[in-house]
Amino acid sequence: MNMKFMRCLLYTLALVLVVPGWSQDRGFSDEYSVWQGTRDRHYDMHHIKLDLSFDHLEETVSGVVTTTLSPINDGLRTVVLDAADMVVSSVNLIAAINVEKTAKTGKKPLEYVLVNQQLIITLDKAYNSDASLALEIAYQAQPRMGLYFVRPDEAYPDKPWQIWSQGEMEENHHWFPCYDFPNDQMTSEMIATVPEGQMVISNGELLEVRQNRGEGTVTYHWRENVPHVTYLISVIIGEFLEVRDDWQGIPVSYYVEPKYRDLVERSFSKTPDMMDFFARRIGIPYPYEKYAQTTITDFMWGGMENVSATTLTTGTLHDERAHLDRTSDGLVAHELAHQWFGDLLTTKNWNHIWLNEGFATYFEDLYVEYDKGEREFRLSLVEDREKYLDEYSRKYSRPIVTDLYENADELFDSHSYQKGALVLHMIRYILGDDLWWKAIQHYVSTFAGKTVETNDFKQAIEDATGIALDWFFDQWVYSAGHPVYKVSWDWDRKNQAVELQVKQTQIDNGVSPLFRMPVEITVTGSFGTQTERLVISKSDEILYMAVPEKPVRVEFDPNDYILKELHFTKSKKEILDQLKNAGDASRMRAADWLAQYQDGKTVEALGTVLRHDTFRGAREAAAESLGEIKTKAARDTLLANLHTKPSSVRRAIITALGQYTADEKVAAALEEVFYTDSSYYAQADAIESLAELGALKAYDLCVEALEQPSHSEVIRQAGLSGITTLNDPQGIDHALYWAAYGRPSSSRSSAIKALSKLAGASPSRKPEIRDFLITLLDDPSFRIRGVAMHALGHLGDPKAIPYLETSQAGEVQHDLKEGARRAIKLLKSK
Repeated sequence: MNMKFMRCLLYTLALVLVVPGWSQDRGFSDEYSVWQGTRDRHYDMHHIKLDLSFDHLEETVSGVVTTTLSPINDGLRTVVLDAADMVVSSVNLIAAINVEKTAKTGKKPLEYVLVNQQLIITLDKAYNSDASLALEIAYQAQPRMGLYFVRPDEAYPDKPWQIWSQGEMEENHHWFPCYDFPNDQMTSEMIATVPEGQMVISNGELLEVRQNRGEGTVTYHWRENVPHVTYLISVIIGEFLEVRDDWQGIPVSYYVEPKYRDLVERSFSKTPDMMDFFARRIGIPYPYEKYAQTTITDFMWGGMENVSATTLTTGTLHDERAHLDRTSDGLVAHELAHQWFGDLLTTKNWNHIWLNEGFATYFEDLYVEYDKGEREFRLSLVEDREKYLDEYSRKYSRPIVTDLYENADELFDSHSYQKGALVLHMIRYILGDDLWWKAIQHYVSTFAGKTVETNDFKQAIEDATGIALDWFFDQWVYSAGHPVYKVSWDWDRKNQAVELQVKQTQIDNGVSPLFRMPVEITVTGSFGTQTERLVISKSDEILYMAVPEKPVRVEFDPNDYILKELHFTKSKKEILDQLKNAGDASRMRAADWLAQYQDGKTVEALGTVLRHDTFRGAREAAAESLGEIKTKAARDTLLANLHTKPSSVRRAIITALGQYTADEKVAAALEEVFYTDSSYYAQADAIESLAELGALKAYDLCVEALEQPSHSEVIRQAGLSGITTLNDPQGIDHALYWAAYGRPSSSRSSAIKALSKLAGASPSRKPEIRDFLITLLDDPSFRIRGVAMHALGHLGDPKAIPYLETSQAGEVQHDLKEGARRAIKLLKSK
């Protein structure tokens, strides 16, 4: 071995020893994955000024971008900016100012070349780190991503004229040249000229609105004075109504299309209260000049936290009926929390995106705790856990922080969001509330206005509290998975102690580590309740807890602080006692466990919870178990409570009744729900359950549901789902109708999914379905193209492969390229 090889080998071994979890995953990375890290920087961005005009019909943007920067090291000769889908007409050096303030003014043309989505500019000479350079770039772009043009057409005559941007992850360089990676920050300026009647919403403070007389245009001038990364620059253009609010003198605005004016308060009225809560708890006031929230048409996500100017989907606006089941509070709180976690502090590279998304998700939960109380907060965490475990079981397992992937899109998943939030909750559990908030405030104050990585957060905790959590981050952030505990207990009469047997079974999967965690154990008997924290750290261990006499109940992590799967061997008698007398989280768990029993006493106990419990989470869990029990008594208990409140419990009952196959009494009750319930979502659940039952009139009711408008098309989507469940070939024509261009987007997606499954019910129509789905690969909606790719993969017809290959080559968005690739792989495997 030569010395160079030895040094490489030792370096590689050192990486493995330091970050053993980074390469561990199950089903996440593949042959296309590569090592990803932080991008090298050769200059420091100070300010970017955009002076732009837009052509809606041609879908182009043109103008001048002025970028001010300084070399990081002496001898900078070349500046490389990211630039795709554009033509550059000139690049000028307009200033070169050194620290002594001597200057060369005027414009100096510079040589440049566009290659591989980069604008490479050759400076007139080498510049040292004390120089400040301003580069003026005149260009025109026809962006394929990053900037999106919405307008009406014959099929969608009611669509508004809108233009809006979406910069995350690295998409802004498709509509203006820039340094498009999140490890540098600068201030920004947006000067946008648009037709009269249109409004421009952008980052920061509105400095001027200027009417351009004789031109029929108006110019908006916005400036953001707080440094931020490039992907947070945004622009929205359209006809909007501004509803003004205020928080401690900071303007708060809600921008919607005028027709949505009456829905604004229901969706956004809690924004100032959220700002107050976050500012007090984080310890730093809202940091920007204003806060705007704008709802736009055809947005691809729920929301995007552009600095001081969040973009939201119009789908978050909802009427009074939808409000029975849906609220905008979670989305609004999530994007607002990002103004601190993601904007004021931004991940240095995408490997650490959980520092943006996990924090925003947990602070969304924390606002629920503040606004609605401990019980609703607990249910938010349950929802987080279920989303993560679903992804873990159905798709893959990976470390929260990983450096092995193809594209950063892949990291925006339930590991970064929901598991990230649950990891923060466990840190709060370990530290306690006082030290948790002390650590958070120290972290934010230390790194405000900077880019961060996970070690910065870990070190901030240690600096603020003195508690080193290296062991915790190694197992929960840099390794994959979660503990799976198999637990049982016995009474040690001789030593007057509970003997707790605990095994960790996740270590058999080759991915998840052995976890060391302090676990609360609660023991209850005639002596009262006794709780201790015991450290679980081995694959198989026995722990003891001294109590005066044999207890009636032993609980493992009764408050559900730890992300885990728990298999606890208990007698039915103990579970019934837990259902009746334990805390909220333990009662939910007991209700789940009782699904294995079918006797009258169990049904009676679950029915008591369903009728009388004050915690809706326990009532919903009881309904679910009664559905799984499937006895006549369990069915009658569900039917007797079918009209209960709130709607979330009612919906749990409706879903549970879907398990009572071919039961005419259940079918009649669900049909009544479909026709009379006050909740859109309960009506939708009733349709899906009727289909699951295989009820006599189920198909006709599903078809009827297709004609009912509702919030987010939930009833129509349920009808399409029900037709798919019934597998009736008559449903193909309905699915084709609702999948066509001109129908609502959410209904189209559901109909396309239905087509790929219904084809099996009518093999003779499979070519027709294939050809229709192939036409959708050119649909204007990227969402529809993606659903069509997935449907073609599952349709199983290899004649679609060349069309998918063409789509894969032509798509610019990674998730669509990946969708086409997955469909091709699936078809070839068949």
